Amino acid sequence: MISTRSTIVGSDAVADAARAVPHEIYLGLDGEAIEPVVSRSTTLHDLRALDLRPNMRVLQIGIGSGYAAALMAHVVGPGGHVLTIDPDPALSVRARALFVAHGHRAIAVTGNGLAGHPGRAPYDRIVVAGTPAAIPDAWIDQLARGGVLVTGCSVSDLPGAYAVAHIVKTPADDLHVTVHAGRYPLMGSPVVPSSVMVVTATDDSGCYLASASDDHQTAADFLTILRAGTAEPWPGGPGEFLDLKHWLLARRPRGLFTAVTEHGEGIGIGDRAPSSFGLAARSDGPPEAVMITPTHLVAHPQQSPTWARFLDLMDDWRAEGSLATHELDAVVLRDGDSYHVRLDD
Repeated sequence: MISTRSTIVGSDAVADAARAVPHEIYLGLDGEAIEPVVSRSTTLHDLRALDLRPNMRVLQIGIGSGYAAALMAHVVGPGGHVLTIDPDPALSVRARALFVAHGHRAIAVTGNGLAGHPGRAPYDRIVVAGTPAAIPDAWIDQLARGGVLVTGCSVSDLPGAYAVAHIVKTPADDLHVTVHAGRYPLMGSPVVPSSVMVVTATDDSGCYLASASDDHQTAADFLTILRAGTAEPWPGGPGEFLDLKHWLLARRPRGLFTAVTEHGEGIGIGDRAPSSFGLAARSDGPPEAVMITPTHLVAHPQQSPTWARFLDLMDDWRAEGSLATHELDAVVLRDGDSYHVRLDD
């Protein structure tokens, strides 16, 4: 049995909408259950961050269950409009029927969300329930001046570097961005630029390591030793991993990489020990690598100079106040007919 008891706290517009719009009807009382991409609490949190107001025009890319669109329609009221778009016709047909049956003033259409929906542009808010390979210029073009675009994004050329971007289009058509820790589902296959080298394990483990280096053998060595490395818990607090990861991506220390091993998905640095031919060169000595995951610090060998350098980086992050992701500088860069969000040191 689905409980209908209200658990919504607060008296703001989003809380009022959540009380007025039954969550259960969008989850599957019609016999076609929809698995939410994000939790209800996350949906409410994200909608509060949008600062929705009456009479706003909203475009949502990715219909899902239709619940978020119904909430937004309640907040913007009869003077605004909410249009939600999805390439899956079954989702748009289902949502459209629910909107009509329950009097929720949202419009569901089938289409390619990457192209936005120019017919009702400009929009005061564009909300994307996914992470595109790059931000299409259609979204920026269809955003009103003073409007806000919220979308998943890649914040680095390195794979696995995902976050949520909050982009404001100024009256002068400039773009200001704040990046938040979080991750939405990918929209299509990720694109790895030619400047990034990815080495994969030769077995079927799915392990890989990606860096900006052009030294394939060294990167392969890093992956090998990380898989066999010693893992120990690191003393970070809940959620701190993503903040530290994004700080490292902004700082770009020497030898930076992202990787997936049996120890999990992480970020780290690698180097080679000084060769026997001179301490100044670090090109032909044994590999050293250290990586942090949400739960562990993985290294081989331990107590190496690279290990010490990584601990120093962690100390630097602490000394700067353990900066959260949204406290880091970020920029929006145009690249042909799309945009990229990048963290800036």
